[in-house]
Amino acid sequence: MPRTYRRKTSWGSTPLEEIERAASEVKGGKSIRSVAKERQIDRSTVRRYIKKRDTQEVKSVGYSGTASAKRVFSEEVEKELAEHIKKLAEQFHGISPKKCRELALELAGRNNIPTPSNWTEKGLAGKEWFKNFLARHHLSCRMPEATSLGRATAFNKTTVGEFFDNLAKVIDRYKFPPNMIFNVDETGVTTVQTPKQVVAEKGKKQVGSITSAERVELVTVVCAVNATGNAVPPMFIFPRVRYKDHFIAGAPPGSIGTTTRSGWISEDVFVVFLEHLVQQTKCSPDLPLLLIMDNHEAHISLKALDIAKTSGIVMLTIPPHTSHRLQPLDKCVYGPFKTYYNRALDGWMRSNPGKTASIYQIAGCVNDAFMSAMTPRNISSGFRATGIFPYNRDIFSDAEFEPSMVSDRPNLEQQPAAEGVAPVVSASLSAELPSPDPVHACGSRSDPNHARYVSPTDILPLLKSQQPRKQTNRKRVKTRILTDTPEKQAIERHHEERTNKLKGKKEIIHKKQGMWKRKQTQTKIAVESSSEESDVPIPFEDTSEYESSSDERSEPDVSDLVVGDFVIVRFASKSRSHHYIGLVDSFADNEVSARFLRRIRGITSSKKPTFVFKENDEASFPRKDVLKKLPQPQQAGGTARREQQFIFPCNLDHWNIE
Repeated sequence: MPRTYRRKTSWGSTPLEEIERAASEVKGGKSIRSVAKERQIDRSTVRRYIKKRDTQEVKSVGYSGTASAKRVFSEEVEKELAEHIKKLAEQFHGISPKKCRELALELAGRNNIPTPSNWTEKGLAGKEWFKNFLARHHLSCRMPEATSLGRATAFNKTTVGEFFDNLAKVIDRYKFPPNMIFNVDETGVTTVQTPKQVVAEKGKKQVGSITSAERVELVTVVCAVNATGNAVPPMFIFPRVRYKDHFIAGAPPGSIGTTTRSGWISEDVFVVFLEHLVQQTKCSPDLPLLLIMDNHEAHISLKALDIAKTSGIVMLTIPPHTSHRLQPLDKCVYGPFKTYYNRALDGWMRSNPGKTASIYQIAGCVNDAFMSAMTPRNISSGFRATGIFPYNRDIFSDAEFEPSMVSDRPNLEQQPAAEGVAPVVSASLSAELPSPDPVHACGSRSDPNHARYVSPTDILPLLKSQQPRKQTNRKRVKTRILTDTPEKQAIERHHEERTNKLKGKKEIIHKKQGMWKRKQTQTKIAVESSSEESDVPIPFEDTSEYESSSDERSEPDVSDLVVGDFVIVRFASKSRSHHYIGLVDSFADNEVSARFLRRIRGITSSKKPTFVFKENDEASFPRKDVLKKLPQPQQAGGTARREQQFIFPCNLDHWNIE
């Protein structure tokens, strides 16, 4: 028999009122056949109804179903079980289908309710019963979204109430219009898109989709929106050392960009965004602006507070771990933004087959996503759904606070009956049925009003934290009005304490590094002073004037340079300076021409650095780039190849010659 039976006839579907009128006519003297023919009702249905009405009250037409007769639990017990399962899911501690079937079996066993034999054999309720149970009580098996314990417990009535108290305080104090109520937050976009569903052959085990790369590069995008539905041009933070204007080619008009080594936001970068926000909104002490943001450490700095004070920005933070509920950008904007961004990046990959997307394509893809997601409808919905504008502190129902109840309130159902007696809580469901109570083993307790009825809550209680949270020295962070004087003074004290602490750590590190360097220098001198054997002895002159480290970086004396001298030359690049050894060939005013040597890397017969001339390596450079004049080198000698190798009788370790 199919699981979902569909009727093939219309028997038994006649309305009860129509049958009642037909029975009244038969009682008035008409025959059953004539009445059935006139009203187009089967005469057997009329005859059966009259016969049944004479003996009992009739509530429906046709045969009574057998499903209710074979049901294991009564409607009241099933409803209580379904409500308990829904309550566990609301607390983010929902049970799996297997645990649900085990709970049903244990509930039947504890209340002496007869069950099918296959339930006892398998140790859990049957699949057919579970499927029909879900259909009867509007339940389904869902894949839950991973939620951290911090988010689940931080969103409670106390912390949310503190935020709305602060919000009401600043709104009443400054009378902000909706166009001056802003929310700012940052999000990360990467060079690798998340594949979406594609149409492929049914039954194929693996379906792939091309992405740009395996490892991602992250670019941070900082956005700000107001309660009227408008958005400020975003700021891009690229993972580079130096910023170039072409990084934001194709970005939304008015966007700005900057760089950090990691691509993440920092205190200095947030200050740049505040200046950008002031320029876009024209806020001032006469036209103040409310800026709602999270408690990220980059948002809370003395530089940012000084700019906010002088520009008329009132900074209000939301409680930690509540941005998924109280931040408009996270609530209704960034979700569509990420969807449109993945779609735009996937379109770029299809338009440029064989090419890899880099961070320089991110600005163009963000532009497409920004125009599609930052709409007035989405932004206004975010402010309305969080209760910020229009102001509504009762926007969240009790069901949304359920996950925090585990650690936010005592569970009265688990309190001990007497002092000193701890309640017994079932930690897991047992597959084995407990032995029934011998006093009441003769009867079934399928009625919830029965004195010995065991409810689902007694078998699997609602979770409650039994141990208090450990006390730490870390200060609790909460919602704050950062621009208020007491809060600003507290931030200044915290910043001063942190600066002094870091200064002390740096002094200790420098002290340890100095001791290590002195020890390393002493070890090096002892090693160099030891006698070493060499395959080719070289008679070195007295080099004490070159070995001295005190004048190693002194001002160079190159006034007496002549052709044939060996010198150390500096060439500066964007990031560092490079040192080379050159042989002076000629002079022209302040320009010097020389041929350059390169250092031989690896093991040589001598412990001193060895150099050879580079082929066709000649250059001219200013005389000021000459750092030191070197003594004439010694040739290694011994073979024709070693005749072209030079060793300088001086210490070159501090120069990092290349």
